[in-house]
Amino acid sequence: MIEKVFRTRDLPPADRFGYWQDCIGMTHVPVRLTSDRTDDFLAYQHMMELADVMVWPTAFQPVTFERVPRLIRASDPECYHLSIVTTGRLEVESEGRSSDVRGNEINVVDTSVPFRIRAAAGLPRQVGIGLEIPKRRLAFPGRSVEPLVGAKLSAADGYGALLRRFLSQLAQDSASYRPSDGDHLSTVVCDLVSGLFAHALEAEDRLPPESRARTLRMSARNFIRSRLGDPSLTPRTVARAHHISVTYLHRLFGDEGTSVGAWIRGQRLANARADLENPDLDTVPIHRIAEKWGFSSASVFSRAYRESYGASPRDTRGARRTARPRPR
Repeated sequence: MIEKVFRTRDLPPADRFGYWQDCIGMTHVPVRLTSDRTDDFLAYQHMMELADVMVWPTAFQPVTFERVPRLIRASDPECYHLSIVTTGRLEVESEGRSSDVRGNEINVVDTSVPFRIRAAAGLPRQVGIGLEIPKRRLAFPGRSVEPLVGAKLSAADGYGALLRRFLSQLAQDSASYRPSDGDHLSTVVCDLVSGLFAHALEAEDRLPPESRARTLRMSARNFIRSRLGDPSLTPRTVARAHHISVTYLHRLFGDEGTSVGAWIRGQRLANARADLENPDLDTVPIHRIAEKWGFSSASVFSRAYRESYGASPRDTRGARRTARPRPR
């Protein structure tokens, strides 16, 4: 993964908007920018290049982006541009559609057709994540995605939430990846966007089997993580929530050398261990930690913990306390 960071605050106020225009020209498709804050424009962008997929968490003051026919004729990489809004709003016009996109929503535009996006209208700034992905990387040829262009999709649930969380986590952990990881990461992003579009178009059956399997596995894991504290969480619960059979769910996890039950147990144990190693939770009884992470009893938790880590929960907490430096 290749990274670049752009900040206008590092420049004299008079140079900031011009610098931002140059940055946008280097990292996005060509667009025309206008703003009423050009005398002191504040903006930040963390560009992450994942092979041929571009991702950028960003924050900036009110600005309008316009992609006009002249700029399309000059350069068109044939991409879809997705904007995931964290805070702010996007007033979008494209393909005869108008959308007012707010927090936890996603806008889609096509670089091959004109669009106008007014960002942070009447607000202090816009915060979100941008994504540009080549059309050829998705499972939808031709103009089949046209109904979504200029429209808005949810980033609060389903594939939209998975995409938002994955990109947010990617930005937070970007230093842990190598340049060679870009191809794999771009495949994950393409799978999630394909799933998002397929769900919105009610065309999940058109996804390639391997893409559908990867996105289902990611969705199942996210579902499990959000319900680890529920002792009734089982493979059947997970399968039912994803409208698949338990057999198919086991096959999804088996492809990566584990079982659904083992993965649930491993996640519960890892979270419980983190709590035991957290000094801020020293006053929380061990049986409460076991209960918090979905274990049916303290004895079941203790036995599973010892089998996994070779020590008891009490030993883990005691070892950390012993290792703590004494105050001088």
